[in-house]
Amino acid sequence: MFAALPAVAAQPTADATGSRPNLLILMTDQERTEVVLPSGFSLPARDRVASDGVTFGLHHTPTAPCSPARSTVFTGLHAPVNGVLDNVGAAQPDLSATIPTLGTMVKAAGYHTCYIGKWHLTQNITTDPAYLTPYGFDEAIDLLAGGTPNEGTQQDPGVAQQAEAWLAAHAADSQPWLCVVSFVNPHDMMFCPRFYRLDDVPDYGAAVPTNFESDLSSKPPVQTVWRGENEAVGGAMPNDVAAPDDAHQWRQWGNWYLELLRRTDVLMSDVLDALDASGRAADTVVVRLADHGEMGGGHGLRQKGAMIYQENLRVPLVIADPRRPTTHGSTSTALTSHIDVVPTLASLAGIDATAFGPLVGHDLTVLLDQPGGSVRTSLLVTSDATSSGLGLPGLRYCIRGVLTARYSFGRYTTPDGIDGPPSGYTFECYDRLADPGELHNLANDPSRASLLKDLNDLVNQLIADELQVGGTAHA
Repeated sequence: MFAALPAVAAQPTADATGSRPNLLILMTDQERTEVVLPSGFSLPARDRVASDGVTFGLHHTPTAPCSPARSTVFTGLHAPVNGVLDNVGAAQPDLSATIPTLGTMVKAAGYHTCYIGKWHLTQNITTDPAYLTPYGFDEAIDLLAGGTPNEGTQQDPGVAQQAEAWLAAHAADSQPWLCVVSFVNPHDMMFCPRFYRLDDVPDYGAAVPTNFESDLSSKPPVQTVWRGENEAVGGAMPNDVAAPDDAHQWRQWGNWYLELLRRTDVLMSDVLDALDASGRAADTVVVRLADHGEMGGGHGLRQKGAMIYQENLRVPLVIADPRRPTTHGSTSTALTSHIDVVPTLASLAGIDATAFGPLVGHDLTVLLDQPGGSVRTSLLVTSDATSSGLGLPGLRYCIRGVLTARYSFGRYTTPDGIDGPPSGYTFECYDRLADPGELHNLANDPSRASLLKDLNDLVNQLIADELQVGGTAHA
């Protein structure tokens, strides 16, 4: 499917700013954009990066859970194309080392590359610092796997310490570098409240989501099944918030999520301080992102999975380029996707990422200079993770969908129905302009049939455009 990796990339060229910066990626796991911060609660490190760069307010992962989402970040390819459809494990092979990654590309262009923290694109990890060499990373430090209970709380401080030490050690490097610092948290929320007491964190003032739903009968059935999975993995939570005690439990749950965000923020501050202390902040682009979102009680759901909701798919992306001060503190409302990360960061490093193979993502550097611009009018969403369908026969958990500036649309089917007729689909559609909470499924409204047809046709076009790579179909 993919040609052998090139021994030497095309000669790198400086981007419009005239230099090749270092690249520091700060990555979190299970962090959604749609988090309402109570009065008096702040995340200074996140604010710090945002004030020094451009925030992409409509950035999305095109898939979930962890491994598929991460595969799109580091390869620039949709999960059905790169082959990582589910979390790596017995039923899901590792990301193929024949597929060029961001590390592969910048390393070939002369960058020194390092990965620290959660990886989750191979089933096994080791302490061998050369373990990720096949994926383009010269160094692998303190690698973490999938995210077990309390792993973020226990391991993230070590990730930050390793990153601080690495930045200090490379302060005098003349060679540009890429360093990925990947935290586990707020992923620990996956196991809350099963392994955590809800009252063990301060009351920050978290609120019950305004789009909490007890009845999901108007939605694809996989969502009701997923609610049961939430209880099995994370422990029981109320399915209604009418009673004060039940609402209080959800507020406590929300406080836990805020606490985990706070903990990662402290660690991010330490890493950013280390970058400043190294004297390299002026020639380092800082990128903050997350792999996928967290439902966080929206629609009465938790975790991440086979859903087109914004809580699941809309995730942070901030790019802070010190060489572009005129747009610092800006927010872009352009539709962007994880598949844009590779071409964007490669461009910042002076590389044409398409020299390594066909890519369908967009270079977002134009938005760093003109945040009011746009690069696309719609983006493709896919979901194929067996874990999201729990292996239940006949359950429609595979998604092909589309997000536009206004609408969220998905068609759900079984694995063998992806290429089948519409009779094998369950549809879901929301008008986010009229219904920002995504409560009213327009697929149940016969008067919106024309809209659904148009959006379904758009999905088919995006499949043809973005899942046909190297002459091979990956519908």
